[in-house]
Amino acid sequence: MKTLAIDTSSKAATVAVIEDKKLLGVYTLNLSTPHSQISMVLIEELLNRLNLTAKDIDLFAAAQGPGSFTGLRVGIATIKGLADGAGKPSVGVSTLQAMAHKFSLCDSYVCPILDARRNQVYYALYKNGEEILSPDMCDINILLSKLSCFDKKIIFTGDCIDKHKALISETLKDNSIFPPEIYDVSDASAVAYLAEKLYLNKQNKPIAPEYLVKAYVEQQEGKE
Repeated sequence: MKTLAIDTSSKAATVAVIEDKKLLGVYTLNLSTPHSQISMVLIEELLNRLNLTAKDIDLFAAAQGPGSFTGLRVGIATIKGLADGAGKPSVGVSTLQAMAHKFSLCDSYVCPILDARRNQVYYALYKNGEEILSPDMCDINILLSKLSCFDKKIIFTGDCIDKHKALISETLKDNSIFPPEIYDVSDASAVAYLAEKLYLNKQNKPIAPEYLVKAYVEQQEGKE
């Protein structure tokens, strides 16, 4: 099975193709270029390099949030269009779960966080790939208060680590772990891997943006 996945939920745009859990190729650009301008370019370039077309793909996948409202719409619309055109299924994957996946073999908790503006963050908590706290949004201080109750080592990753690193370190002390910054960037290969797993286990659902807070979304959509 060949799976093509895209993640446009944050600043980075990333596209990957895997075959039966083996990575064939991945392109990632961590720039400020609008996703609407770069997403299809990355997909087309990657497929060309792999000598594949959209019809050679068996499963299409997209990170469905939380994250940038505009980015999510672009990524999901792109994947749905490709899947419909090729007559193939599509699967949505939690952005936060995909971010945590690279640390799924670590014994520590993993807390991916994404910037939700106004000192708010999108977050979830995982351990060994299992969800401990479901995706939600709150003020960073409220999140740290929740995490303080665990009194365990927690790995933090995400696009707003630099913004909150000092506060996290001050609050959680030695229980906060910060991997090298290269791991803070989204990786579509994780989206592809999780999508394939969901599909084969018949746990997939139609792709739809996960905005988390409707009222907050409606307020922010007018600003993007």
